[in-house]
Amino acid sequence: MSTILWCPSSGAAAVSPTPDAGTWTLHINTVSRPLNFTRGASAKTSLAYNPDAADHLVDGNSMIAQFVSQVLPPQTIPAQQIGYGAEMLEVVATNNLFSILRLYGCNVAGTTNLGTLLAGTRHTVELTTALLGSCRVDPGSAVTFNEPWRLVAEWGVGGLPTASAGVDAHNASISFDESFATGAMILPQDADGGNCPSNIVFSNDIVTSFGSEGASYQIGI
Repeated sequence: MSTILWCPSSGAAAVSPTPDAGTWTLHINTVSRPLNFTRGASAKTSLAYNPDAADHLVDGNSMIAQFVSQVLPPQTIPAQQIGYGAEMLEVVATNNLFSILRLYGCNVAGTTNLGTLLAGTRHTVELTTALLGSCRVDPGSAVTFNEPWRLVAEWGVGGLPTASAGVDAHNASISFDESFATGAMILPQDADGGNCPSNIVFSNDIVTSFGSEGASYQIGI
């Protein structure tokens, strides 16, 4: 089996962990939304994050949105392939930006990183100036969570803009939604304009219900 996670275009997360400064070296947007295990009905909406008003010819990464799950029971997340995709764009072609996804677990309060599942590396295919698919599959790390926790997904972009006639900076947009239009694939492919939903796919199941994982994982035992 596998687990599909949905990234809605609206809503507020229960907690907002502090993003990792070692990954998001330049700018961090304050958007923090729920990360859903059950698909909702939020409509496709492009989230634009344009933190640079002038040329910013620096190599670095910017976080555009954070998604935080419900409280999950203690468990081991094994090393596995993790797929993810969304429609994205860079504002100017010479922004030279690539998509990034970072995944980790935090404590229930959102104050402590309990283990990183996907460190957050740049995709190898540059974004275009049109809102098109950016999809990747990466190997995730195994992490054992010994206490109740939340899964956190942070989407962003990174790159080294070069000078041109426009504003060359770390300005980009990502489209988030839970729609599942007829004919759409679960994940968009690179350069796909098929109006596909944004989501994350774990190869293996993630236990979401306390009790189903066995008595040894119950709080207080």
